[in-house]
Amino acid sequence: MRLLLFSLVVSLFIFPVYANDLDLTITNSDGTEITMTQDGEDNEIDLTMDRMNGGVMQFTQTGDDNTIGIVVDGRTSNGSSITVTQTGDNKSYNANLYCAHAFCSLTVNQ
Repeated sequence: MRLLLFSLVVSLFIFPVYANDLDLTITNSDGTEITMTQDGEDNEIDLTMDRMNGGVMQFTQTGDDNTIGIVVDGRTSNGSSITVTQTGDNKSYNANLYCAHAFCSLTVNQ
């Protein structure tokens, strides 16, 4: 038992963990507001969303080697927005967006 505990403690110091990974699937965002902030290195957000009516989402990543992937199938979307803000080195995002109504927006600040 002591050996196992010692091994776990030693492995935490040898292999530090930097990343925060979020996989988020939303099937109906009527009026949903989400604000997500990550700082550090190697963070990742994967967002998949359907029916984005009145949804307001803000994602902020601070640090190096961060990524955001967004897939929106907004066949019934209206009045929705997504804002992505990334600072640091080696940041990336990709987006596959479909909005079939009058107003949907994506703003990316890098």
